Amino acid sequence: MLRFSVSSDSDALWRLPRHPDWKYEMVKGEALLSSRPRPLLLHRSTSLSVPAVTLNGVEVRILDARRDRSEIAELLMDVWVEEDPYRSLEDPETLLAAQIERSLEEPGLGVVAVDEQGVCAVVLVGTDDAGADAGGPMLMWLTVRRDARERGLATALLRVVVETLSARGVDELASGTSAANVPSLRWHLTRGFQLAPDPVREAVRR
Repeated sequence: MLRFSVSSDSDALWRLPRHPDWKYEMVKGEALLSSRPRPLLLHRSTSLSVPAVTLNGVEVRILDARRDRSEIAELLMDVWVEEDPYRSLEDPETLLAAQIERSLEEPGLGVVAVDEQGVCAVVLVGTDDAGADAGGPMLMWLTVRRDARERGLATALLRVVVETLSARGVDELASGTSAANVPSLRWHLTRGFQLAPDPVREAVRR
């Protein structure tokens, strides 16, 4: 959040270049800019290969919904309750638990990484009916346990997803992130994803 004083008759705030990921307000004579990340839709061809990752002591496999369900739910709850958009809610646990439960009811495809402590990374593949190119497979709940990050686990999961979808005759995989989440955006762009056209951003840019 950015805050700076402007005179009551100043239009300095309104002369600032607009960016769709920020909200511009005047509050008691102060200009207030707050982050309002809009989701970014990305997509990649499943014909593009994903580099192999060497993982020591970690098994990467298709998830077993009955065997892995409780560990996946615990991992997702532990990580996402502290992340946007949940951390700003008064009761994030209830909403998050319900969303996790729905996602695990009938996962079309999911991949997990398992180490000596249990499930340390997971990705589910679902569909996002709100997307511009919706209806196809989309990465959902891509999550790595905090102490297992920076080891290539997310890339290893993506490799299995892409190879599985390609074998099923699926041509494209979608995913989502926000411009404010720079590490996630960088990860997507360096692994073959491209930003889908966004009419709102293009209008603001023009």
